[in-house]
Amino acid sequence: MEIERQPGPEMMVLRLHGRMDAAWSGHVSKAIAECIQAGHHALGIDMAGVDYISSAGIRVLVQHARQLKGIDGRFSLLNTGGEVRRVLTLAGLDALLGVGGGLAVGGARLGRPPGGAEATAVSLAGARGEIHLLDAGSTMRVRELGEAERWLRGAGDPQACSLCEFGPDMIGLGLGALGAGEPRLGEFLAVPGAAVCQSADGSNRPDYVLRQGSLVPSVNVAYGIIGQGSFGRLLRFEKCPDSNGVSMSEVAGACLAAVGGHVAAVVMVAETAGLVGAAVQRLPDDGTAMAAADGIFAFPRVREWLSFTSETAFAKCVSLAVGFVASARGAERMRFLKPMSRAVDLQGHFHAAAFPYRPIRRGKLDLDEALSPLFDNENVLGLLHLVNDWRIPSGVGESSFLRGACWCAPVEDRP
Repeated sequence: MEIERQPGPEMMVLRLHGRMDAAWSGHVSKAIAECIQAGHHALGIDMAGVDYISSAGIRVLVQHARQLKGIDGRFSLLNTGGEVRRVLTLAGLDALLGVGGGLAVGGARLGRPPGGAEATAVSLAGARGEIHLLDAGSTMRVRELGEAERWLRGAGDPQACSLCEFGPDMIGLGLGALGAGEPRLGEFLAVPGAAVCQSADGSNRPDYVLRQGSLVPSVNVAYGIIGQGSFGRLLRFEKCPDSNGVSMSEVAGACLAAVGGHVAAVVMVAETAGLVGAAVQRLPDDGTAMAAADGIFAFPRVREWLSFTSETAFAKCVSLAVGFVASARGAERMRFLKPMSRAVDLQGHFHAAAFPYRPIRRGKLDLDEALSPLFDNENVLGLLHLVNDWRIPSGVGESSFLRGACWCAPVEDRP
């Protein structure tokens, strides 16, 4: 099987030559997946050079046609004829696959077009962006719970945790444990209808709870930031062809600018170039903390309880990130924010959970619509507290993303 890529003004065309059987269908699937991950959501599969297709080949075409349909993409079979067309017609798939006779057909449009007249273009370093207005009056009320310093010196009390239920208008992040039982604390994030936690037991296996019926995700919070309200802006971004990705600080800064305030709450779903962060492996105890004259962050003691990414992690995955970003003025009223970059005057706190790759539809997108598919395969790959490793010369930099959606809201001023 030979596979030739031919970019066009309206779609990427893959020209196939050979037999699309069990031996070669995987190669075709990989080529299609690579195109989708590169941002080509309009695909034409030129079948003029294909003289045989088996059920394995049909399965690949159906899988990717449905995937693109789910994100309002385009998928067409071009120049089908003879035996291949007969097989697809007998299988009842000609309508689903948009079978056409030539390039002029271009494929049926699946779903509503992305974007909309209400979008406003914005510029980001190495990326294109647009902002959609959701609700001009939306804000987020924020409260900070617990004292991180007590836990980091091994003096935290599990009985002092605050139980928070994350309903349809709440987000949060910090150190906590799922449920109301004996707390197994670790990094957590919560979005409307879902909470993810990676317990500090060394397993590196995140667990999660979803809203289902009367079940509402709850977290025993040792310390963290909890937000309640609604999102007023949606920032969509996509890296430029000559860029490797869009940095976390660049995205966070664009979200802050979008809401026009000094502090912004953000939930992001993005296709990931790579994450940089840390995760608690076990909580420091009082003996560990007191034995170190210069504190538990001293090397190599820090490795006993905290793991860091030595290189970017979770490339070609999808990330769900929750966090808060502030200008220097806004950070004065937020306890748990830290500098995000040496290059920009921003402070923030973000946690991100990684999921297997799936493309994200462009344009205006509901948060619930973006969140629900992430948990379909019941596989959360990992959870990190995002950091910027700006050490010279060994630092790996900060997390970066290929394209994504950010729901953001200004944080209300507190008295």
